[in-house]
Amino acid sequence: MTDSHVHLNHPDFREDFDDVISRAQEAGITRMVNIGFDLESSLETVGLTERFGFMYGAVGVHPHDARTYSDDVEQALEKLLEKPSVLAVGEIGLDFYRDLTPRDQQRRVFKRQLAMARRKNKPVIIHCRDAFEDVIAVLSENDGVYQGIFHAFTGTVGMAEQVNALGFHIGIGGPVTFRNSTLPNVLTSLPLDAFVLETDCPYLTPVPFRGKRNEPAYVTYVLAKLSELTGIPAEELVEKTDRNFDVAMQLQN
Repeated sequence: MTDSHVHLNHPDFREDFDDVISRAQEAGITRMVNIGFDLESSLETVGLTERFGFMYGAVGVHPHDARTYSDDVEQALEKLLEKPSVLAVGEIGLDFYRDLTPRDQQRRVFKRQLAMARRKNKPVIIHCRDAFEDVIAVLSENDGVYQGIFHAFTGTVGMAEQVNALGFHIGIGGPVTFRNSTLPNVLTSLPLDAFVLETDCPYLTPVPFRGKRNEPAYVTYVLAKLSELTGIPAEELVEKTDRNFDVAMQLQN
């Protein structure tokens, strides 16, 4: 089973990192993708991939940190993307909820990193919060040549169809277990080819641990909810979502 989005270099894991890894493996997690959000975290991500054979990485600059982007940062990221364990550019996108970086600057940095992904022939991990129309508009440029994962999706069926039509897979995590989530409708309306599993740990913790720190082992609660909604056995869903991950990250044979 693959957890397609983790932040295991987060300080919340400093005290019990080895135990978190052990619990993930006991839960059946065989692959994890650690996601960068700035240059420092991207370098840490590569360090994790070099330490653990089951760990892959994505490197990039989050919209919150778009102020830190520069030519030097881009050159450093391009070098990291040459490492075989680094699968994607991410997480990148737009965040108009917190607006920690001016929106025009977010857009510029988003477009620059998409161009970098095209140069390096890498998929992308998309962050989108309160900016769906803008993100879709940017991704639709250049004839929609990108692919990857639309991370932490919480939108409507119509929004999910737009994402899927652009060639992106949809990251399903803890919010699918929340009481008022729209995700059950999404999951039962789109084909299973559209989805991958994720936690976004230490964030977006699923029920019954909501309000506490998330960790990779908890992706099993996401899987259980998906099985409940679709009526498909968990073992089949693991096989399917792992194949979807391979396609999204250009790992398919």
